Amino acid sequence: MRILYDASLAGIGHRNGSISGLIRTAENLLFALLKNGTAEITLCSSLSYEIWRYSRQYLTVNESTTHLNFVRDSLFRNNRFEKLQQTIFPANSSQANLSISNRLLKRAFGMNFRPFRKKDLIGQDIYHSPYHALPKLLRQVAHIQPVLTVHDIIPMIHPEYFGLPRNYRSKHFDKEYNLLESLKSLDNETWIHCPSLSTRNDLCNFLGKQIDPKKIAVVPWAASPQFYPCRDPRKFATIRKQYQIPEGQYILSLSTLEPRKNIVQVIRSFAQLLAQENLPDFYLVLAGAKGWQYQPIFQELSKFDGLQERIIFTGYVADDDLATLYSNARVFVYPSHYEGFGLPPLEAMQCGTPVITANTSSLPEVVGDAGILLPPDDLNGLSENILKICTTQSLYQRLSEKSKLRAAQFSWEKCAEDTYAAYRLALKH
Repeated sequence: MRILYDASLAGIGHRNGSISGLIRTAENLLFALLKNGTAEITLCSSLSYEIWRYSRQYLTVNESTTHLNFVRDSLFRNNRFEKLQQTIFPANSSQANLSISNRLLKRAFGMNFRPFRKKDLIGQDIYHSPYHALPKLLRQVAHIQPVLTVHDIIPMIHPEYFGLPRNYRSKHFDKEYNLLESLKSLDNETWIHCPSLSTRNDLCNFLGKQIDPKKIAVVPWAASPQFYPCRDPRKFATIRKQYQIPEGQYILSLSTLEPRKNIVQVIRSFAQLLAQENLPDFYLVLAGAKGWQYQPIFQELSKFDGLQERIIFTGYVADDDLATLYSNARVFVYPSHYEGFGLPPLEAMQCGTPVITANTSSLPEVVGDAGILLPPDDLNGLSENILKICTTQSLYQRLSEKSKLRAAQFSWEKCAEDTYAAYRLALKH
């Protein structure tokens, strides 16, 4: 089996210097497919010359992918972009001229860039895009089977969570994350991978006859091996100091600060808990970078006297620090309104931390009976269960053990096996 895998998400992450859930899952799947060794994998990038370059640069320094072939690799090896730039504007040119030349050449290369040609598809069995629209050229090659991963379609069914108008169009989406264009590239001949049954059902309901439900495989993701019970006191002391977390127990929530994640509910619940109970050494740690419309979160915080001293906003947390941050939390809360899979609860469970999350969308599929599931608007239920876990050691211990057992049912090795099984099924039809 030969697979052409779109590495554009890796390029975007490398350029931006940050790893989102989309990027993390696309990378982990790629590495797991390579480790499995079932297929010969070639990489490409479908978006632009710029993202192609960043994808190529990033993956050539990763030990898991340095040996891979990259479509249009000669462009990189020959350094055509840099050579042309030096020809037009030598190194002694002014900074302004170099900046202008860089923009002009990027535009020129971008206009003429093709992710691959027909001859690059010869011998390939599967083209797999982990997010982006399937290129039209694939339809001209009968022997190659297109596969698209649809992580979720939340922007389509809940545009209000993304600031989209009800009559959204392609122009309302980011050019590099245009989910609408990805969905438009689907048809009855396309095979689709979804991380949850919830996403599969949403997709079938939304697209109807545009797709064939029999060609949708549910392939659950997993938490990365970097998430494990990590209670090293010296490392935790360093993390406390770095993120300014006071001594005492803390409740953790980790997500981008945006409306869909329901952080306002977490703050209200914590404020109610402090008002009703004597908990002088309890803190709430809200980890994650600011997203969009995060202002209501801080407005909610200002409504409660003294609450600012008990809530810590860490901002973006580096990957190397996450296992320690998860592991030393008393409880992880994640009352998100809607998720296509929900990696943070699974990561927390793999670290042995009890989880309270919403009973909506895909989250019950991930957490099972290993955590506490509540309606996302159940303020009293959230407060009561946080208190129980924080003050009852036997409950904490029981949920911690169940969490680790539940998380062990998910792995990237199994995800790779399920993906290859879905590939084989697609090639039989």
